[in-house]
Amino acid sequence: MKSPDRRAQILGSAARLFEQKRFDEVLMEDIARAASVAKGTLYSHFADKEELYFAVVFDGICRLNARLKQEASDASDPTAQLRAMVHAIVSFFADNRVFFRLMSAEDARSATGRSDHRRRWSKQRHGQTHAIAEVLEAGARAGVFRVTHAHVQAEILRGMVRSVLMSKADGLGVEERVDIILQSFLVGLQND
Repeated sequence: MKSPDRRAQILGSAARLFEQKRFDEVLMEDIARAASVAKGTLYSHFADKEELYFAVVFDGICRLNARLKQEASDASDPTAQLRAMVHAIVSFFADNRVFFRLMSAEDARSATGRSDHRRRWSKQRHGQTHAIAEVLEAGARAGVFRVTHAHVQAEILRGMVRSVLMSKADGLGVEERVDIILQSFLVGLQND
């Protein structure tokens, strides 16, 4: 019988291994050993290593998207919603560095990938951009933001978040990183 706890245990062990090594370097035997399960147990949950790998990736992005929606829905105005979304992304990856590495790798691959997994990945990522663009558009309607192309600007914001997450921002906590991102995005660097 498949246990949700056992599946979570396998996903966690696989995530740590995929963080440390490239996909082709990780063996199902390694994952079974790390998860303290028999190799057959892996195959009772996942058809093959690719399915397991994408289960890890989609587990991460689904948790991130749920956090993103929850935090944004709790905010009262477009600026607070945008802050909540950026905070959700930065705090999720601060708590789950393995997913940042895996998702960054999938972002690079999904541009050229043609598999169902890569199409699903692309759809999930576009969903995040769309959610950010909706907040930008709501802010424009409220007269809070100047939006010229919401989806492009949402991609720019996601790129800024990614850059800050990749930087050696030693000593900066989540709140400070969010402040830097939003100041740079909303106010810019011009001194008026």
